[in-house]
Amino acid sequence: MNDSDIYAIIKSLVGHKEDALSRSPRALIKRLLPIDAAYGYYLSNKVEFYDPIKDEVFYRNIKYDNEKLRLESIAYINGRIDYYNRLCDDEYAKKGAIYDYIDPIYKWGVKVKLSQSILTDINHGSYTTTKETIHIINNEYVYKCALKLDSEQFVERFNKMIYVYLYKISGGKKLLVDNTLYNPIIEYEDWFMSAGIDVHEIKSLADGLRGMKSSDNPVNYTKISNAKKINASYSIRANPDHKKWYSSPVESKIISLIENGMIDGFISDCMFKNVNKINIKKLALKLNCSDKTAKKFMNQHAPYLLD
Repeated sequence: MNDSDIYAIIKSLVGHKEDALSRSPRALIKRLLPIDAAYGYYLSNKVEFYDPIKDEVFYRNIKYDNEKLRLESIAYINGRIDYYNRLCDDEYAKKGAIYDYIDPIYKWGVKVKLSQSILTDINHGSYTTTKETIHIINNEYVYKCALKLDSEQFVERFNKMIYVYLYKISGGKKLLVDNTLYNPIIEYEDWFMSAGIDVHEIKSLADGLRGMKSSDNPVNYTKISNAKKINASYSIRANPDHKKWYSSPVESKIISLIENGMIDGFISDCMFKNVNKINIKKLALKLNCSDKTAKKFMNQHAPYLLD
């Protein structure tokens, strides 16, 4: 992998988006964290796209262990998305109707879970309970590594790759506290030290696939640890936030929190003080819905939190 590919991965890890509303990469990279785990992205049984112009859902089945089917299905859905995006301009020209462009479905997705920060200056207030901990890396080479390595090996090599890159572009200099890379380098060094791993003994993920032994349980076949506790097996949707998919905005919110690894943090201030149990009234207030609605969707999508 070249440096530009690794930099693109770093931007994915910090949630940078290529649009006018996104914060600059420089500001976001100060919060860069190592990953603690990696999981398969294509473990559902289909990819979907809702076309708002045609008011029609297009879908194709996928199997996580069938690469040919997976790639063909994604190519079909992305073809439909491309056609829709081209129609957006036509609809505006003809009728003045405004439709949002839709991004294609990731072709080489791998889910990664971020580590918690050890630095108190960015680890206070609501930041740790509301930030996304699950991110998607969309990179062909990383995906192919995830087809071979198990989560433990992948995580070690992935973190080594990012650490080597950070150290390289810092020039090995002693950085000032306000430098963009000061905190990230500390986070990565501590991640290896706290795990009892000599960073110099770990091969970087960027070193190549040659000699990489295939695991019986590779990352791309691995589910998130609490997946069994969550009832729904969500399909991969090109426009997941569209109201077409959900019976209510509350359901959409809960599913989004689950998929982004934020649900536990979101409910943390809705617990009874002396009992490890959710205060449904507080949760309903936070979700801006009735007690009955909050309990219904939590029970439907994340019942383990109500146990």
